[in-house]
Amino acid sequence: MFQTQNKSQMLYFDIAPVPMLILDEQGDIVHINRECQKLLRLPQTRHHIDDFTSSAVWQEIKQHFSTTIAFTSPEPFSKVITFGASSCTYTLNVSAEISSPSLTYIAAFSLNQEAVNIGGFSIDRLPCGMAVVDADGYFLDVNSAFYSLLGYDTEELKTKTDFELTYSSDANCEHPLRQRLALHGAGGGHYHVDKRYIHKHGHQLWVRTFVSAVEDDHTGSVCFIISVFDIHEEKQLQDVIATSERRFRVIAENVSSVVWISGADPMRLFYVNKCYETVWEEPSESLYGDPRAFLNKIHPSEREIAAETRFSSSTDSWFMNYRLLFPDGRIKHIRDSGHCVFDGNDELIYRVGTLTDITAEIVQRDTVVNMAQKLRQLVEYDSLTGIKSRHAIMNDIRETYETFSMTGDPSLLVYIDADGFKGINDTFGHDVGDQVLVKIAEHLTRNIRDSDVAGRIGGDEFVVLFRHTAKSEVPQILERLCQDINSEGLPNNITVTLSLGEKELTPDVLSAEQWLSDADQTMYQNKRRKKQAQSHQISTL
Repeated sequence: MFQTQNKSQMLYFDIAPVPMLILDEQGDIVHINRECQKLLRLPQTRHHIDDFTSSAVWQEIKQHFSTTIAFTSPEPFSKVITFGASSCTYTLNVSAEISSPSLTYIAAFSLNQEAVNIGGFSIDRLPCGMAVVDADGYFLDVNSAFYSLLGYDTEELKTKTDFELTYSSDANCEHPLRQRLALHGAGGGHYHVDKRYIHKHGHQLWVRTFVSAVEDDHTGSVCFIISVFDIHEEKQLQDVIATSERRFRVIAENVSSVVWISGADPMRLFYVNKCYETVWEEPSESLYGDPRAFLNKIHPSEREIAAETRFSSSTDSWFMNYRLLFPDGRIKHIRDSGHCVFDGNDELIYRVGTLTDITAEIVQRDTVVNMAQKLRQLVEYDSLTGIKSRHAIMNDIRETYETFSMTGDPSLLVYIDADGFKGINDTFGHDVGDQVLVKIAEHLTRNIRDSDVAGRIGGDEFVVLFRHTAKSEVPQILERLCQDINSEGLPNNITVTLSLGEKELTPDVLSAEQWLSDADQTMYQNKRRKKQAQSHQISTL
């Protein structure tokens, strides 16, 4: 029996060449295949079977199955109907699928075969294979399409029965159906089967046959009208699809990403692999009942945009990242991507997507960013004092020099050296010397503006860069920088004095390195004069 929960059969149902639809227990149409859509031309809204038949038909169907539902395989319901103003009559065949706690009905439509004249003058005009056989299966009349399909001529078929042309295992399955139809006579209804005929040249040929019991107007005996449709290519396609599906499932079930497939309507989920259970940490079956269930674990701040993207009517491909938030506070990072699949008529038939856990990738990226920041700290800033390193301050000096060459804006570079620092190291040790260097850096940063930059050149030598500033603009700052440093925390009330050398950037400075060198030379000249003044002061005492 047709299984509405079998995703493969649903795919085959959609491409079947016979008009078919699925009804729920109330008679509402829950699914319709392409051929039936062409026949009924129903708008894309919910419909009831009464919308294209009389209300009595649905009541007859309900009554029919209410009396046969006790059997394991209820007898199909069959009735000849017409659609609106159409002059054609169709046979409606309905089968019931027992799916506790409710029923599902599968309905198929075929042209009414009882309207075909048994004498044979009209059936030869039909493009499908048509044959009339007696109760034993011998051919009474055959049209040219039937001959063409099986490769036999009239004389050859006279000696054969319909069942002799049928593949043996298929004939064994069809015999009970034919016998049951014969017992009920001309009013016994119809049945249809997919089976294999044996072509004259020996190969098998898949066909779909619709069989009706009628009464011969001349003899009064029951005979059977058989309509035959060539579905060999369809069966081959199904085999290809089945093989492809098996291969796809093998691949999909062994990849580390969640793989899903839906219909053109993203709410019709056909398939999701088991990886969903690993990533989302919940059963994948929950998605078949509610394809939106995966949204529940997406971070609330990202849930709306994820829903809009995944369930949009757009046919564009998509790519987005979001986070999953678990009850215990864990976070997973997901990359969600997918695209739409179209048929040969550019009609959307599937949506295919993947959900990949990229948490490790994000963690690795963040680690690299943190390492890069730490490396930058090591390169850009002096590890002891925390102010800019020689490498970083030299880049600032070069950048300022390049700007001056284009704009002519003045800038000032101050070279700073601690007086007597070697003696401090020799007397108190390097630990105290390091504390002195830190105090100097604090002194510089405390007494300059936010736009100014301080850096350590090396040892006890520092620089301060006043960008876009002339010396005449910062006399108070230079005065503060010259002040002695007598900070708490230094042993024996050590007082640190500084020597400064200023160099304003002018056109005669030919490089950034020269600018630094000129400031350094000025600083040593000032230091020398300071020492000479101190020596003269001592000698006069």
